[in-house]
Amino acid sequence: MTQNFMDNYVDVATRLKMAFERWPELRVQETAREVIEMPDKSCFIRCTVTIWRDLKDPLPVIASACEIYPGRTPYTKTSESEVGYTSAIGRALAYMGIGANKSLASRDEIQAAQSRQPTKLAPVVPIADAEVPFSDEAPRDEASNKQLGMIRALARGLGFTTDDQIKEAVGAALGRTLTSLHQMTKRDASKVIDTFKQPQTEN
Repeated sequence: MTQNFMDNYVDVATRLKMAFERWPELRVQETAREVIEMPDKSCFIRCTVTIWRDLKDPLPVIASACEIYPGRTPYTKTSESEVGYTSAIGRALAYMGIGANKSLASRDEIQAAQSRQPTKLAPVVPIADAEVPFSDEAPRDEASNKQLGMIRALARGLGFTTDDQIKEAVGAALGRTLTSLHQMTKRDASKVIDTFKQPQTEN
């Protein structure tokens, strides 16, 4: 009988059940969630979990997993954090020896990775359209990379996908035209983030 490829992976629910059977007082904490911006301006959400075997566990296990943002499939879109935390829990349990006899990655993690596989080549963006990394007009109190990553992630979630669209949306929030996001101060960036987080109303 031919073995299914996915039979080599144990899902997180099964790993968690096995862990509770071994450590009835086991506790899981969603410790951190960060937006990570890559050099190609793609964004990921990095989810970190901490697992204590019992109340007196002196060395809890900490593990992280990244999920692309925004999600590219109905399975991941709007559920990026949940998918990321599930993957992180699966990896943490594997580090603890639960379900790791077959694979470190969980069945859930492999399925999420398969759903992210591109079906066509990404479009090539002309270099002339790329944002200027640093402007001569950049203020000293320049917005941090973390703020810029958050702004781009929120903007994409609102439907602004190109650099020009993002700059235009940011400029509208600030009431002025920008040639580069690096022209923003930390205060500007905070204002834009707050604006993008507000519920959008239809005209």
